[in-house]
Parts: sequence; structure tokens; C-alpha cells
Amino acid sequence: MNNIWVIGGIAAYLLGMLYIGFKTSRNINNSEDFIVAGRRLPLGLAVATLFATWFGGGTSMGAAGESYYHGFLGAIADPFGAGLCLILGGLFFVRTMRRMQLLTIADFFAIKYGKTNELLASIITIPAFVGWVAAELVALGFIVHSITGLSPAWGIVISALVVLFYTYQGGMWAVTITDFVQMIILVVGLLIIFPVVLHDVGGLNTLRTQIPDKMFYIYPRNASFNDWLFYIQAWLIVGFGSIPGQDLMQRSLSSKDENTAQNASYLSGIAYILLGIIPVTLGIVGRLVVPEIANSEMILVVLAQKYLPNIGVAIFVGALLSAIMSSCDSAILAPASIITRNIVPYFKKLDSKEELVVARYATLGITIAALVIALWFQNIYSLMVSSWAFLLVGCFVPLLFGIWSKKANTPAATWSSISGFVSWLLLTVFSPNTPNELIGLGVSFVSFVMVMLATYKKVAPKPLLDIYGQPIDLKWRGPIHSSNSKLSLDTAKDTVYVRE
Repeated sequence: MNNIWVIGGIAAYLLGMLYIGFKTSRNINNSEDFIVAGRRLPLGLAVATLFATWFGGGTSMGAAGESYYHGFLGAIADPFGAGLCLILGGLFFVRTMRRMQLLTIADFFAIKYGKTNELLASIITIPAFVGWVAAELVALGFIVHSITGLSPAWGIVISALVVLFYTYQGGMWAVTITDFVQMIILVVGLLIIFPVVLHDVGGLNTLRTQIPDKMFYIYPRNASFNDWLFYIQAWLIVGFGSIPGQDLMQRSLSSKDENTAQNASYLSGIAYILLGIIPVTLGIVGRLVVPEIANSEMILVVLAQKYLPNIGVAIFVGALLSAIMSSCDSAILAPASIITRNIVPYFKKLDSKEELVVARYATLGITIAALVIALWFQNIYSLMVSSWAFLLVGCFVPLLFGIWSKKANTPAATWSSISGFVSWLLLTVFSPNTPNELIGLGVSFVSFVMVMLATYKKVAPKPLLDIYGQPIDLKWRGPIHSSNSKLSLDTAKDTVYVRE
């Protein structure tokens, strides 16, 4: 399809994103503005940027493509596991992060476990986000290809340039404002196409009679033990693996206060699951109305072209672009922030202005690396899911224990990260047909507990402080909170960590 009005509408949308990047760049004065939007996001913007960040190519195209062949069970990791991640983050993690006034997730590892673990967490984190950016660029490239007739490779390159421009210019402010706009367009697009397609197939009741029940199963039936392990892994790889993600924490840290951060996680998680079911269901319906398709991950675009008029196609494709760009820009900014705050300063201290320059150069570098991967591996869902394995096996367990265990110490974190990551990597190479992410998570957990119990009396655990070296309130950090909680003074004087 190459209708000039549709192409014109999409071009206008892309130009609008560029304009937002240009305008928001005027609000960027230092690295804190660039990385966490000056810590001033209200609830509405915090929910919008969290939801839009998660709802990207993995859900709108990858999950729809998986459900086309495998039903709900093919899309457990995303959207179901991803929605679980947002809710768990709000329940148990974001209050602590916000009180510590962090700029990156690696800042937590620096404070709790020392500089070496800060660097280790940073090195593990960056490949995860580069892979995620690559997945989103592939999705964007496929859409541009379907609309303009350009090759997918050229679509990927053009999309990368657009996202790079407004992220480079405006940082977290640009990402937040574009996320807000993109969320509105996405919801409108989904609400347009879903009832149209559903009506054409005769409604839900008729649909259930024409499609096997197994396509709607949310858990496996008559499955082997190994099948159950893979099912559990599908929930955890994003459900737990995304919790140490810089993108989740960056939005929590950008919220104006910890109540806003926690409530944004709850609301965005619920909205994500409810709206995420739509593309998954459309993927199943697509199997019925489009029984033969060259690339199942393009099923939503094919349905739009089949059922909607040109203006509807323009709106819906704009919605898909919105969903994917809102994830792509966040995935670029996350590792760029870690490079700026946690890797470069490991070797050379930077002032605030220098950090801003490095952050922008890092944004460029991450985009180029992801572009290369996207051009090489053109599969959306597998790239997206595989990316979170890095964080699941290397960072989740030290983060969990670091927040909730008083005995969590540096040796335990070091061995947990290394053993979990190395075991997963070796299994991936030599035994690819086993649930490697789940095994890597188990190795990381067991290693942490064993080393912690063996060493915590000899190597004292570091306290949780904010980035200025002050003790934080250790009460009411979970689902239930109180504004009258008292400050915990259980800190050690020789473990102050200050980010200058």
C-alpha cells in the first residue's frame, strides 16, 4: 500500500516527534534534566511514560505475531509478564529507589555493593537495552516498509534517525512528552481497529467457535515438566528481569515524589495488561481472517489495511509507530544514562555540563550499535525477550536482596551476578533447548544466599543511603506506607557514597 494520504499522515507524525525534541531541548540544562526530567513528573505523565515505554514493538507486533501461531501461551512474557513487572515494581521496589534519589539503577549497586559491582551491573545492563532498541527498530522498519515500499533495512535506518534526533535533543523530557502523545494515539488506534475486526468475524462468541480453545489457554494443559519450566520462565524473564531495568527505574526516579512513582507503576501495569490483550487477541483473530501471511509479526498492519479506510490506516499505523517509538527512545536513553553516570566516571570524574555532553554522545553510540544488530537480526519478539535475560540472571537477585535483606553484602552480590550470568551464557551456547534463563536465575539466587550466609559477619553489609550519603527511611517501603514513618538510623559511618 502506498496511498499518498497515508504516507503524508505518517510523515506529519514523524515531523511532529522531531518538533517535540527540538522544543523540549530548551528545558535541558544539566544531566539531571536529561536523565530524570528534573524529578518533576506528575502522576499523569508518569503513568503515560511508563505505559508507553512498555507498550512497544514487542507487544504491538511481536506478541501479536506469536499469538497468531501459539495463542495466549505464546505471549506470556509480554504483555502478561511485563504487566506483572510494573505491578511488582510498584509494590516492592520504586519507593526505595525514589528515596535514594538515584539517577540510574547502577547507582544502587554502587551504594549498596561498591564501585566494582556498579561497573559489573552497568556492563550487564547495556547489552540488554541495545538488544531491546534493536527489536524496536526492526518493528519500525517493517512498518515503514509496508507503508512506503522501501526495503525493511531503509525503514530501520530512517526510524533510527528520527528517534535518535528527539532523544538526543530533549532527553527524558522529550521522551516523556512524546510518550504522552504516543499513548493517546495508541489507545485511539487500538479502539478503532479492535471492534471493527471483531464485528467482521461475528463477535467473541462466534470467534470462539471457529478457533480452537487452546489458543485462549493462559496456562499449559497436559504439559510435561519441561514445558512447565519454560512456562514459568516466560513469566519471569520479563516479570522479574525488567525490574532492574533502567527504563522502569528512570521513570520512578523522574516522578515528583514516591507516592507518584508507586501509583504510576500500579496504574500503568493494570492498563498495560488490559490493553495488551487487544493486539494478542487480534493476532489470534488474524489467523482466522488472514490464514496465510509471510511474516506474522506484521498481522496488525495487514488487518488495518484490510479493514480500515485510508484515514483509519493512517491513524492506526501512527498508533503502532507511537507504541514502538515510545519504547525505542526509552531503551536508548536508559543505557546512555548508565554510561554517563556509572561507566565513564569510573575512569574520569565529570562535572554536570560534561555529563550532559557524554549523555548525548552515548545516546548516539547506543543507537548505532542497536542499528547494526537490527539490520543483522530482523526478528522482533525473540530479540526483545532475549534482551531481558541479561538483567534477570545478572542483576535481579542482588537488587532484591539489597533492598529487603539486612545481611546482603558485597561478596554475595559479586558472586551472584557472575555465577548467574556465566551459567546462563554457557547453557545458551551448549544447551539451547533447556530453560536457561530460569536455571541462571536459580544459580544466581543460590549463590547469593550461600555466599551471604558464609560472609556477612566478616564483610559487613553496607546500609542503604541516598546519593548524598544520608540514611533513608527504611520503613513503609512496600505496598503499605505511612507518611508518619520514622527515619531508620541503622547506618555505618564509613560507607557513605556521594555522587559528586
